[in-house]
Amino acid sequence: MVIEITKRVLVFFWQFLKATQVFVFGLFSLVLVIALVVGGLGGSGIDVPDGGALVLNPVGGLVEQKTALDPQIFLSSGDVPKQTLVKDIVNALAQAKNDARIQYLVLDFDNMGPGYISKLQRVATAIEDFKSSGKKVIAKGTQYSQSALFLAAHADEVLMNPEGAAIPEGYGMYRTYYKTILENYDVSVNIFKVGKYKSALEPYFRDNMSDEDKTARMGILNNWWSAYTSDFEMTRELPMGSIDQSLADIENELKASGGNLGVLALENKFVDRLITDVDLRTYLRELTGEDEESGEYRGIGFEDYLASERKPNVVKGKKIAVITAVGSIVDGYADAGTIGNLSLNKLIRKAGKDEDVVAVVLRVDSGGGSKSASESIRSELEGVQATGIPVVASMGSVAASGGYWISATADEIWASPTTVTGSIGIFGFIPTIEKTLARYGVYSDGVGTTPITGGASIERGVTPLYSKFIQVVIDSGYQQFLETVAKGRNMSVDDVHEIAQGRIWSGDKALELGLVDNLGDLEKAIESAAKLAGVDDYSTWHVEPEVTTQQKVMKLLASEIASSEVMTKNDPMAMLHRKLEQEVSFLTNLNDPQHAYVICTSCLLEP
Repeated sequence: MVIEITKRVLVFFWQFLKATQVFVFGLFSLVLVIALVVGGLGGSGIDVPDGGALVLNPVGGLVEQKTALDPQIFLSSGDVPKQTLVKDIVNALAQAKNDARIQYLVLDFDNMGPGYISKLQRVATAIEDFKSSGKKVIAKGTQYSQSALFLAAHADEVLMNPEGAAIPEGYGMYRTYYKTILENYDVSVNIFKVGKYKSALEPYFRDNMSDEDKTARMGILNNWWSAYTSDFEMTRELPMGSIDQSLADIENELKASGGNLGVLALENKFVDRLITDVDLRTYLRELTGEDEESGEYRGIGFEDYLASERKPNVVKGKKIAVITAVGSIVDGYADAGTIGNLSLNKLIRKAGKDEDVVAVVLRVDSGGGSKSASESIRSELEGVQATGIPVVASMGSVAASGGYWISATADEIWASPTTVTGSIGIFGFIPTIEKTLARYGVYSDGVGTTPITGGASIERGVTPLYSKFIQVVIDSGYQQFLETVAKGRNMSVDDVHEIAQGRIWSGDKALELGLVDNLGDLEKAIESAAKLAGVDDYSTWHVEPEVTTQQKVMKLLASEIASSEVMTKNDPMAMLHRKLEQEVSFLTNLNDPQHAYVICTSCLLEP
């Protein structure tokens, strides 16, 4: 009787908690929806200061597409992705260039996260285009990360707090290896792969990086570092090779500067002036005038500026459809930041059925994922091509493995010189814990109607026959990958195999090898797509998925929280959490029904 009463109380309490959570979130959403409606009826309510500054103040990493906010994760932890769209920065700078109200550009990168070099180059090009208007560009910062310093170099004046630092440290790729701990806990790692450079699974059967993986990664890192230093030195009018020379003698240089990193940055001409926060505020007020309410200099953040100038997106006439594919490739539907084959295919069909669309540009920023999902997307694009509509693949920072697969048969492939691409290889991965369970006296047994029934089970392991079965699938998948690339690139299968085997290549090397057709950013790819379609007069249509009211509310909420929080870039626990989260995300995205994956983990690391 007591047990039954206790059970009923617990059930009632649990139902009460769930109902309360639904009510609170529903009420919260209603308030935000009302705020959205009122805000929409009342206009943007944002004033652009006449004669003031546009403030380029990105928060978080630079991305092609923002990751969708998971309501459950937000409600449980309050975490929101801190990201800034590259296209928003580019659009704001292009708009402000000819806006008479904007007289200055202030670069404020204190809350900016890391950015791949190709994204930094795209933003730097937009800054240089803004400068061509004759308006002054000022970079200010407490200190400058490597990514921030690259962009700040394009300012007319780089200012930094005397207690700050601005030292480009170089690029590196490091991984965490689990072989020994998995063995200690008797976890079986069943691996099937093709390609000596396909290193995605090395952390599960090695305790260190293989020579092949080191070779492939160093090729990419040297490419990035060369692009970074040559651009920085040219922009800052420094002798070529001066950054490497300074870093080679960093200990003596630091001693000569009295151990002051700010002085070191000044002496190396990485910054132009060391200035306290008080003097900086005075200096900026003298340039732009003083804001009466805040007492600060007169400026407007680039996102507020875009919002104040945003007009209804009416796309008329002949259209170039741009479809963005960002994140891991998985089977099924997925929110922004992950590429679900069904979600992306829906957008591809939407573009293909539009009578005004004359060409499709697929903007890819992905290290791959499911083999079956990748082929599904590629074949959907091929269906569009069959109707006479040209398809151009535009590679962002990463378009490798599955990211390359979906691009392989496009009419043209564009990449930046620093794009990570290639990684034409495949693997299978089935972790099992039958030995772990046996250690504690837990076993699984049973019967099946065929030799492969229950051949792969997390609690029973993988049978020898099923292992052979999977390896044949992997071998066949690799051959399919080679044939797909050969077909799209007009190469022989043997020639593709020579440059495949899972090896990653930089965009400029991929051009030499015939894996891409041209080097250039998204804008160049769009122009080329128009030429293929034979049109001169066209508009660009960014094909986006339909957004529900709940998603709009969550997006608004995420934006408000992300912009109000201070970045914790140097918090060691936050850094560890991100690494673990990345590893878990990698494992949870392995949902290919045949256990076959085309993933470039070399491309998924933070730059």
